[in-house]
Amino acid sequence: MFTRVFGAPSRFGILSLSCLLCLMLAGCGSATHPIICAVPAGGGQCPIIINPQLYATSTSNQVLPFLIDNSSGALTAATPVAGPANSSSIVNLGFFLMFADPATNAVDSDQINEGGGLITVQGSPFALGTAAGGPTSILGAPAGFFYASEPNGTILGFITPDDGTLTGPVPNSPFAAGSAPGQMAATTLNPDAPGIAALYASDAAPSGGVLAYTINSAGSLTPINGSPFAVLPEWSAGSVVVANSYVIVAYTSLAGPTNFGKVAVLAVDLDSGSLTPVPGSPFSVGNAPSALAVDGANHLFVMNGGDHTISAFNLEGNGMLSAIGSPVAAGTANSGIALYPPYLYAADTTAGSILTFTIDPFTGVLATAGSTTTASPPLQLTVVNLPAI
Repeated sequence: MFTRVFGAPSRFGILSLSCLLCLMLAGCGSATHPIICAVPAGGGQCPIIINPQLYATSTSNQVLPFLIDNSSGALTAATPVAGPANSSSIVNLGFFLMFADPATNAVDSDQINEGGGLITVQGSPFALGTAAGGPTSILGAPAGFFYASEPNGTILGFITPDDGTLTGPVPNSPFAAGSAPGQMAATTLNPDAPGIAALYASDAAPSGGVLAYTINSAGSLTPINGSPFAVLPEWSAGSVVVANSYVIVAYTSLAGPTNFGKVAVLAVDLDSGSLTPVPGSPFSVGNAPSALAVDGANHLFVMNGGDHTISAFNLEGNGMLSAIGSPVAAGTANSGIALYPPYLYAADTTAGSILTFTIDPFTGVLATAGSTTTASPPLQLTVVNLPAI
């Protein structure tokens, strides 16, 4: 089954006709290691890129790049580059990476150059026009739209051409978004739906639920009937991803000191964007789930930040989750995770390292495969797999 995923971290960008031609000429890639090729700013040929790369935001003003060894998943550190401190969200658009900058309420944008280095896009950082402290999350959505959730209870919308810049804003932005909108994800809808896509955002306020909007052809957001969709009273919603036709949301209890967690799975009505819990939802996970990721084999991985473990599940065809063994120990990790199947990476901010795990492609079982010390404590991760041509 085809997996539709728009959200951070994502490995899929917006492809122009030139990009598709470049992709075909590359003649490489696979279902597990897809190839993305995009034309750089100003046009011309696709740059020569060593693939694949992992990038990590950090607690310092650095972005940390690493080369991934295809045969082992091992990471080799490259030279850190300037970037926003404490960035909690990354958008991956082909040859461009965009980072939330909470210190200035802006978005930093970089182009990936030859060898995987980063070059600042002209005009970056792009100010979002509201008070510092945001954005909480950023999202590259279908049809060239870009959204940023803000701690003041709004979502901002922009147009992002295929050059790493932000233009706009979209009509009627900003959009009311509950009390504390957080992580966002999007999925395309059926042709007869009231919008071209749907955007979903967690609301971290107690009992905030899941905010849901349609995206029209101009990028404007309209609340979907029934939004926000309540899931758990006195729980705080966090990370959110879209996989197939399901929205998956991590929840942390606010009722006790253990901060135990659950994951809700909500079926998407592709004709309207509305949400319905699947049978058995929400499902129990570890303490304080902080990040989610789904691979192409429909294995869901949950970083449990409260007890520093990673839970694995099969996402069944009906949206129900079945556990894959017991949660796997992950050092003191409690931050972002990223997939490059058959490998999973987890940021261990406390230890100043990135942990590597192998994923059994058939069962989804995780196994520890080592760790890499980082130049500064890592936070969020994304993987970019670009052609060397």
